[in-house]
Amino acid sequence: MPPWFFASLHGYRLGWLPRDWVAGLMLAAIAIPGQLATARLAGMPPETGLYACVAGSLAFAAFGANRFMSVAADSTIAPIFAGGVATLAAAGTQHYTELVTLLALMVGIILVSVGLLRAGWLATLLSSGFRC
Repeated sequence: MPPWFFASLHGYRLGWLPRDWVAGLMLAAIAIPGQLATARLAGMPPETGLYACVAGSLAFAAFGANRFMSVAADSTIAPIFAGGVATLAAAGTQHYTELVTLLALMVGIILVSVGLLRAGWLATLLSSGFRC
């Protein structure tokens, strides 16, 4: 297994497991309703929020290096996401679902590319460069 795979778990101690279990249950109590609502804001069935949360968490655990992260869909961007896709397809249709999936994958590819190119500094440049 490559050394970067599950790097966030390197140095993990089994003695931390009971407290991490409690923290995970507390996070789930907060995240599950939030992810259900975020999926609805995006015009998707509620369960897609859970799928996104689980997939993002597993991917970050496998490829990320920080074990203190919570990965989930963002409720502030979901309506913007939905509005953009709704200009191309009616919400609730199969085409809408396909476009949302395609957009999510495209955003993921961009984020992975930025990470591989070590271009995260662009986020700082963009956020400070466009102040009104």
